[in-house]
Amino acid sequence: MKVFITGGTGFIGKYVMQKLIEEDYDISILCIEERLKKDFKNDNEIHLIKGDLSEIKEWEEKLKTFEPDVCIHLAWEGIPDYSYKYSVKNLIMSLNLFNVLADIKCKKIICSGSCWEYNRKKGKLDENMTITPQNPFLAAKHSIHTLGQELARENNMDFIWTRLFYVYGPGQKNHSLIPHIIKTVSSGKKPEIKTPYSKNDFVYVEDVARAFLMILKKSKGIDTYNIGSGYSTQIKDIIDMIYLNCNFNKKFITKINKPSNSDIVNFYADISKIKNEIGWEPETSIEEGVEKTVKSMVDKFDR
Repeated sequence: MKVFITGGTGFIGKYVMQKLIEEDYDISILCIEERLKKDFKNDNEIHLIKGDLSEIKEWEEKLKTFEPDVCIHLAWEGIPDYSYKYSVKNLIMSLNLFNVLADIKCKKIICSGSCWEYNRKKGKLDENMTITPQNPFLAAKHSIHTLGQELARENNMDFIWTRLFYVYGPGQKNHSLIPHIIKTVSSGKKPEIKTPYSKNDFVYVEDVARAFLMILKKSKGIDTYNIGSGYSTQIKDIIDMIYLNCNFNKKFITKINKPSNSDIVNFYADISKIKNEIGWEPETSIEEGVEKTVKSMVDKFDR
């Protein structure tokens, strides 16, 4: 099976790429050559398409020659800038890509969405909930989702939308919550967290990559799947785990008064659908995942 991937050198994409390599898929990746060589030094069998999504006319003939059966679309330019400018740009680039994929008879598109699409602060979130976008980023994601579905219906393609919850793990950018806390604690400082009592659904990146691989193999038609741990973890507890793994014999003490339960963010994924239909569920506990992430970052600091 031939798989074309965008965002394959990003945080999640590198793990998805590694799963594809391990299973001997015929892979084509959209990126610049230097980035491919840096991240996948010994994989000469990967088909490189040089360029980016804003210049699709310059490389679409190479994609047509490759003739992918599946596209895994993970790229999103500009993060952490979620402004109108970047949201519209990503919307247009994604729809242009889908049009090319339809023209070359690609059979399946798998896209990464976000748990933020739900726009809810509490409770178990399932795929059937109504989506009401409240900002440019979410409006763009929702448009890509709905228009992608319609294009797939018209062209007899499979279109799978994934809603990712709080993905973390080795290699995540330093501005993200868990790496920021690890870096702060490792330098001997106390992290300043404005919402230590909030609870989020943290899911380990290797589990996420395995979910994409299983969706590639087993999904059909037009569908949506949550990818999360299925439970929420308090940020304060994450900090305590990091303290433990950094050999700090203390717990995180916050000076922020605990808000009322009604004001605390606490949402998590309902993963029953992906578990029942695809057979996926996370294998890495939050304790194990944080330990692996701390070790990877501390080792990097030590070098």
